[in-house]
Amino acid sequence: MYPPLHFVHEKRSKRTGCCTLINKILIIDDEIIICKAIKSHFTQKGYDVEVCFSYQEFQEKINLGEFDLMFLDLHLKDIKGLDLLKIARNMTPSLKIIIISSYLDPSNISKAKELGAYHCTSKNSQMFQVLDQIVENL
Repeated sequence: MYPPLHFVHEKRSKRTGCCTLINKILIIDDEIIICKAIKSHFTQKGYDVEVCFSYQEFQEKINLGEFDLMFLDLHLKDIKGLDLLKIARNMTPSLKIIIISSYLDPSNISKAKELGAYHCTSKNSQMFQVLDQIVENL
């Protein structure tokens, strides 16, 4: 059901005195406002955050940097989020992927988890609280 676990060496984060397995985050969403808000939120917490708005940008960024966590929208203009989830899991099996979408239904959640999503959450007023809890528990 889930890809095999890979042991990752603990990294010293840029966040003062904090050890974590998550340092570099990639956001993939075609809604600029959402991307800016998530980037700002996690940058303020000391994470290194990159944003891309399309599949082409994803390909460029994923080949340039090693990401620990990815926030992925289900509805992108040039590719379906579930298709991109499959691609990302094949390229970087250790990458934790969290689906964030306004269109979450039981079918999408089930399919995303089948494909290896770590968690799914809705874009709503509690999104940042949920994302903070997930990231803190990784």
